[in-house]
Amino acid sequence: MNPSTGSDASDSTPEEPPLVGVDGRAFSLKALLVAVVALGVGSVAGGFVPLVGTLGRIGGILAAAFAFGLLTPRRRYVETAIAGAVVGVASAVLGLVSASVLPIGMQFLGEYGLGLSAVGAGLGVALSLAGHYFGRDLRHGLTRDVEG
Repeated sequence: MNPSTGSDASDSTPEEPPLVGVDGRAFSLKALLVAVVALGVGSVAGGFVPLVGTLGRIGGILAAAFAFGLLTPRRRYVETAIAGAVVGVASAVLGLVSASVLPIGMQFLGEYGLGLSAVGAGLGVALSLAGHYFGRDLRHGLTRDVEG
């Protein structure tokens, strides 16, 4: 008998992961890092599409969140939203900084940087949640038995 838990050692049921932690059920640090990397890669890849620039980055965030939702077995909305906010802010600010070789760009960043960051975060959260939702929906549809 284990005195700390009050159970027998023969009751070897696999432990359920914690609610929050490195590999938690409600929030997983691993899933957050994977989501940040995936959305970041999607944003950069979308930015390489010629002639669309910012719209390509937006589409890249949406596509990466869709793929993340499609490939993850659990619901990871919190991690995807945080990653979307981080990548959205980074994409908005870096997009402006890359265009700010002129002094007017740095002045614009100084005056409106906080508002631009808020818009980037909001857009990143909305896109990442939408992409994750539709990816999970497709996953559910693909893995469900067809009734006839």
